[in-house]
Amino acid sequence: MKLIKVTLVFSLLALVFVSQTEAQNPIWENWLACNRIGTKALGSLLRETIPTVRNLLNCIDYNPPTDIGNSYLSKLKLYYELLKRGALDKTQCLIVPL
Repeated sequence: MKLIKVTLVFSLLALVFVSQTEAQNPIWENWLACNRIGTKALGSLLRETIPTVRNLLNCIDYNPPTDIGNSYLSKLKLYYELLKRGALDKTQCLIVPL
């Protein structure tokens, strides 16, 4: 949700600055074209990554704890446990998606 708000704010700022600075129009056009390419690349990456992670979780039979909290340390421990199970216990689960 925060990512959507930040994206919306940056988009509005870009629109305001584009309308105010007609002299820098080619610069903004290049920046917006680069953003479009980056957004398409990110979208295609997410379309490929989400099913792969889902298959990995199903393969290693991983059930995350229900309440991990909001701290970075708890999330880091969760990712470590996930990778440890995938890399040490069931290595074929990591090799198959690659």
